[in-house]
Amino acid sequence: MSNSQFKCDIITRVLLYYHKLLKRGGFMKRMKIFMLLCLCSVFIITISGLANAADKCPLCGMNIAGNENTAYEITFADGKKVTYCCPHCGLWVQSEDKKKIKSARTRDFMSGEWMDPAKMTFLFNSSAVPACAPSWIAFGKEDEAKKFQKGFGGQVFSFENALKERAKHPKGMEMPKGMKMK
Repeated sequence: MSNSQFKCDIITRVLLYYHKLLKRGGFMKRMKIFMLLCLCSVFIITISGLANAADKCPLCGMNIAGNENTAYEITFADGKKVTYCCPHCGLWVQSEDKKKIKSARTRDFMSGEWMDPAKMTFLFNSSAVPACAPSWIAFGKEDEAKKFQKGFGGQVFSFENALKERAKHPKGMEMPKGMKMK
């Protein structure tokens, strides 16, 4: 059962329960139950909206689901953890807010393992676009990045050079000609 189906099931059960209660009581009891039902509905809708917002990249709005192998997680100095859809977004945040960041980790594109971005190699602007464009893909091994580059083009950067290069580009995506966001 998907998350949205689960939420609809809960809402349906709550509505049926309160409908039964409304049939039994007098006018004042029905009004109290109706007000309680309204408050519950607002609460459920609010919680649902917050859960859906957490499933999107806070920088570009792309879904995190489906981009798990490119995810970039930053832990800020205040302890807050934020997940971005890919190195394109994570590197931009890291290049802008270095002092506010406690740590970061991203997925190795080949293995899917979490790694420290400072120890990784990045491929920029290849024809492979797993998440945002222009693509930034993280590799745990430099030789894997170079092999990937042979097949898909792009430029290979160390972490420090990737931060410098990413800072030169706009915050958002630049879609290649002929490519549209869904």
